[in-house]
Amino acid sequence: MNVAFPPVDENFIKNKVQDGYYSNATELVRDAVRRLREQEDGKTAKLMAALEVGRQAVRDGRIEVYTPEFMDKIVSDARQYVAEGRIPDPDVCP
Repeated sequence: MNVAFPPVDENFIKNKVQDGYYSNATELVRDAVRRLREQEDGKTAKLMAALEVGRQAVRDGRIEVYTPEFMDKIVSDARQYVAEGRIPDPDVCP
């Protein structure tokens, strides 16, 4: 497999190898791909866990019908939460 990089990325790779972070460009690319794969796997695992929480809530009857009013309440609660100086959970923020 041949991969072409733009000059800025090629220089970055060369510098990391020259600085001793990697023994060669292939090692750096393999590490980058492995990290990306682990990141994606982690996101998938979090999504699956969140879906299971939702499934359990439905099984337990803990559901709220989605309406425009319910969405307004969510937005209002979120604004109040932030106004109080509380930090939102990163799992529910983009």
